[in-house]
Amino acid sequence: MILLFLLLIGVSYGIELSEAVNKALSYYPSLKALEEERRGIEGKALFYRSYLNPTVGLELGNFGTSKDGVRSSPIYKFSYSQPVLIYPLSSFLKEAVKQELSAFDEGIAQERNAIVGDVYLAFYTTLYKRELLRIAEEDYQTSQDIYSFVKKLFDLGEITKLDLFRAERELDIAKTELELAKSDYQSAIRRLSLFLNEDVKDLDGSIEDLRDMKALQFENLPQVKRYEYLVKSTKANIQVERTLAKPQLSVDILAEKVSQSEYGFRAGFSVSLPIFYKRQAEIIQLSSQARSLERLKELEKIKTQIEYERLVKRYETIKSEVKRIDDTLLVKAREELSLAMKSYRLRTITSLELSETKRRYIQLLRYRLDLLMQAHEAYSKYLSLGGQL
Repeated sequence: MILLFLLLIGVSYGIELSEAVNKALSYYPSLKALEEERRGIEGKALFYRSYLNPTVGLELGNFGTSKDGVRSSPIYKFSYSQPVLIYPLSSFLKEAVKQELSAFDEGIAQERNAIVGDVYLAFYTTLYKRELLRIAEEDYQTSQDIYSFVKKLFDLGEITKLDLFRAERELDIAKTELELAKSDYQSAIRRLSLFLNEDVKDLDGSIEDLRDMKALQFENLPQVKRYEYLVKSTKANIQVERTLAKPQLSVDILAEKVSQSEYGFRAGFSVSLPIFYKRQAEIIQLSSQARSLERLKELEKIKTQIEYERLVKRYETIKSEVKRIDDTLLVKAREELSLAMKSYRLRTITSLELSETKRRYIQLLRYRLDLLMQAHEAYSKYLSLGGQL
């Protein structure tokens, strides 16, 4: 019995917004692709190991005036050169990769915000289509009631066939709009299902839910922090290039044939001399890149702030307009439609006046619904900027 009750509960309720967002974030392919790309960045920290690769030389055979045969002591010389790691190089590389990973993590957070905004928009678009379907059903039901009454009046000979044709035409139009609304609603559900990678049957939510837009800390937003970490990573890479520009020390070991049966061994050091502007081009490029990233950070902060202020203003304006419609216009429109229906039954107004009243009422319902959808579109952009649900 308890199991049956739980099954009924699971069937009766649709998916909630928070559940939809969590499922999309756990499934969405772009996030998984970014996580794989992140592992590739981690490998950059091992770059310094390639610097430690030794150089080996080997000379074979006897040539020139040597009286020795090729087969006797064929190994003439063996050399081994081992670069010595400059101490700060590995720490600078690790710091550069650490900051780049932090920047990449901010990029992932930015992508997550974009997905949350997209899922939010898809969720409320589906609710919007569901409400349009409800309005279409109400319009169709009202058109049916009007047609039934007009048909009775026509059968009694109280109205002309022109009034009947008008009622039939409006009923056909309402039926077509109802079928289109059903199709649009199903399409919206399928689109939401693609985000979640599962079949969505229904939603648990209301188009009326309008949350508050909270203030954003622009310095802490991923799209801004990302540039901050990129600047730090670039500056660490400049230190890497400066380290590589210094004289590079190597330890050399040489084994060389000194007689027919004897070899001599020598050890030494070699140093590269950075005479011709070693790594200077790379340093100049990275320095310019760091300055450019700092400017881009400030630009991104300004753009985000302007967009946020625009969204807040638009959002609050829409909420005020919806409240005005609810408090005055919608109440009057319903009263007008009810009065028009009664007046037509009493034959004090024409069918044309009744149709016009019904049209204005349905138009107001759709206008209100469009405003709500515009508010949710603004909120989805707010979420994409880094806002919180």
